[in-house]
Amino acid sequence: MDRTLVAVQRMLAALDAPAYDIGVLSDRGMLPGLSNLSAEGVISRLSLFKAHNARGAHIYIRPAGEHRFSVLDDLNSDSVSRLTGDGLEPCAVIETSLGNFQAWLKHDDVYLAPMSTFIAQNLAKRYGADPSAADWRRFGRLPGFTNCKPKYRRGNGLYPYVLLRSATGVRFRQAAYVRLEMTKLYQLQEREREARAAQYIANSAATAGRPSHSWLSLERFRNAPKFLDRPAAADLAFCVAALSLRVPDDAIATTLDSQYLSRDPKPSRKAAYIKRTMAKARSWAQR
Repeated sequence: MDRTLVAVQRMLAALDAPAYDIGVLSDRGMLPGLSNLSAEGVISRLSLFKAHNARGAHIYIRPAGEHRFSVLDDLNSDSVSRLTGDGLEPCAVIETSLGNFQAWLKHDDVYLAPMSTFIAQNLAKRYGADPSAADWRRFGRLPGFTNCKPKYRRGNGLYPYVLLRSATGVRFRQAAYVRLEMTKLYQLQEREREARAAQYIANSAATAGRPSHSWLSLERFRNAPKFLDRPAAADLAFCVAALSLRVPDDAIATTLDSQYLSRDPKPSRKAAYIKRTMAKARSWAQR
C-alpha cells in the first residue's frame, strides 16, 4: 500500500477545492509549473514530488486562488482541542513534526484576500498559532512526505513524515458566527485606517512648504541610508507604506508628482513613472 498516495487522497478529499497549487521548495527555490492543478493533476505528479522530497525538498499545498480556508500553523495539541471545543473543528489536522500541528479551517464563504488574511491573523492570535504564517496565500505541508528541516534529522539520517491526523472535510460549526464577528472587526479596522489616512493628508496639507515630521514622508524615505542614490527604490518603499495605511491613490500620486526628481519634466513621462511605481507598490503590498 502506498501510504503517501492514501494520505494525499484523503487530504484532497478533505479540502475539496476546485484547484490546488503545489509548492516544491528546495535550496534552488520553488519548482515552477505546479499552480492551478486539479486533484487528479496532483495525484499524477506524486512520483515527481517524491523524487524532490527524497533530495531534501519540502512539499506544500494550498487551494488555488481565493478560497474558504484558514491555515493555523505551529499549534500544540491543546490548541487543536480548543479549536474543536469552541466549535471551530478543523477539516484537516496535520502533524508536521512531533507535537506540532497545522489546522485547516473550512469557512462557509469564499473571502477576498485582505479579509482572508485578517481572519487568519486574528485566529492565530486567539489560538497561539504562528502569526507570521497567518496569510491568505499560506501553504500547508502536504501529508505523506517528510519534513526535511535540518533540526528534525534523525541519527540515522532520515526525516520524520508529515502525518495526516484527521481529515473530516467538515465546515466548522461556528462558521456563520465567525463570519459576522470578523466582518465587524474588519470594518472597524478599515475605518480606523481611513481615519489615519485622512489625518495624514490633513497633516501633509498643513505642513505644505515646510519640512514634514511625519514618519510617512517621501523625503524621509529618500534620505534613509539604505536608499541613498536610489530615489526610485525610496519612492517605491514610500508607496508600499502609504498603501498599507490605506492612503488614497490620488494622495500618493500627488506626493510623487509634487516631488518628482527626474531632469525630464515632460508630463507624459512623469505620469508613466507614477503609474508604474504605484503598480509595483500595489503588487508588493498584496504579498
